[in-house]
Amino acid sequence: MKAVAVIGAGLAGLTCAQALQTGGWRVTVLEKSRGAGGRLSTRRTDSAHYDHGAQYFTARDPRFAGFIEQRLADESVARWQPRLAQPVDDVWYVGTPGMSALGRAQAQGLDLRTEHRVTSLVRGASHWDLALEDGRILGGFDAVVVAVPNEQAVPLLEQHAAAWAAELAQTPMQPCWTVMFSTDQALSDFDAGLPVNSPLGWWARNSSKPARPVMQDRHDWVLQAQAHWSTDHVDLDKAEVAQALLAAFGTELGVGTIKTFAPAMAHRWLYARRMPELQPLTEPRWQSELGLGVCGDGLSHSRVEQAYLSGQQLADTILNNVSSS
Repeated sequence: MKAVAVIGAGLAGLTCAQALQTGGWRVTVLEKSRGAGGRLSTRRTDSAHYDHGAQYFTARDPRFAGFIEQRLADESVARWQPRLAQPVDDVWYVGTPGMSALGRAQAQGLDLRTEHRVTSLVRGASHWDLALEDGRILGGFDAVVVAVPNEQAVPLLEQHAAAWAAELAQTPMQPCWTVMFSTDQALSDFDAGLPVNSPLGWWARNSSKPARPVMQDRHDWVLQAQAHWSTDHVDLDKAEVAQALLAAFGTELGVGTIKTFAPAMAHRWLYARRMPELQPLTEPRWQSELGLGVCGDGLSHSRVEQAYLSGQQLADTILNNVSSS
């Protein structure tokens, strides 16, 4: 049985790992963070849940739609029908009881090793060794899949696939500041909005999503900044970010000062979205001679659906070109 290391436990990496394991490979998933899912994340407090990464997703491709039907059946996903100022044609889905549930469901049955930051790849005569930040070496892999944001993939690839690394270096991902807070003010008749002329690019009443904690006279909100605002303020103190975006939200809704139960929390996603004006790269990337592949939504479009499709496509390519034995 051949062994593969998948670096990154976002949806792309987890999907690729699941497909390869089903295809007979021995799979190890290495993730630098404490949990799986990447930007499918949920911040939990004593009484509230905040989806502070991906807010929702759609299922336009039949392959992803089939996967979501399975997740609807096991109740790790539900439909969300928010009250919107401008109704949309797409059906929106969310993980339940938080967006992180989708990543946890896709990680089931995998050898997932969290808090394992890979710093370099070493190609031997017939296998790969992976150097970790803590000095350990994990070795004996027949193949490696890199499924991390573009900027993080570059140093791992540049010694082995310079052309890929150069393309990814020219395809940067944009940051995103997220702010989370709770209040007894209803603030709006709508559950979500997409401001245009504002530091904000998105706001949502997180407590309007299915299976979230609901308390009388409590509304849990998530705000996300526009990409240009996040870029211009990428190194701003978290408390200042929270204050600025909370003020922008009050202005957007015309409610003035917003009183929160506790200080608003801010989280910075340094690599959140692929720049939409850039041309998509051809994917997936797989080099049979090296046993090296790359997948992720950073190659094409920063959508949950695209992360899944990218991971699945790379796995299909590997399974169609390499025997697992």
